[in-house]
Amino acid sequence: KNKIFSPPYDYDNSTYTIDGVVPLNLFIAGTIDCGDSVNHQQAIIDELNKEDTVHPIIVYNPRRDEWLSSEDHDEIDKQVNWELSHLEDADIIVMNILGNSKSPISLMEIGLFAKQHKLIVFCNPNFYRFDNVRIVCERYNIPLYTTNDILVIKNKVLQVANMGKNETYNK
Repeated sequence: KNKIFSPPYDYDNSTYTIDGVVPLNLFIAGTIDCGDSVNHQQAIIDELNKEDTVHPIIVYNPRRDEWLSSEDHDEIDKQVNWELSHLEDADIIVMNILGNSKSPISLMEIGLFAKQHKLIVFCNPNFYRFDNVRIVCERYNIPLYTTNDILVIKNKVLQVANMGKNETYNK
């Protein structure tokens, strides 16, 4: 029922439905560290695919099978613009920051979307900038969970998906 899109693949979200229902758009953000981190995006997708939801989900997964060379500026431009477009389109952004990462792009994305009421942040307290993340989440009323447990993340996504696109979520 859910559809997964990763760069460079796209779809026209203005007309897209799954079984006649407008889907929830989910962006799975967070630690990638140039492909060197645990692939938590795929783990979340795998768990979501085991579940039935009231509303189908379109999942934007920014992780590529092969990470781009930093010397290929055209492909880097496409990647970053793909991510920004789909972060903007997302109804919910799951930000999963692993404790042993640097995740500078994740920090930037929290800043970009802090006021849009669509972030749910999962950040390990061992993360070197955890207090910065915590303070921003408190200030902008962003749900913050101090775990990277895939099942907890899946359950929070399902909670939102089952409420529908026009509902709000709480901590």
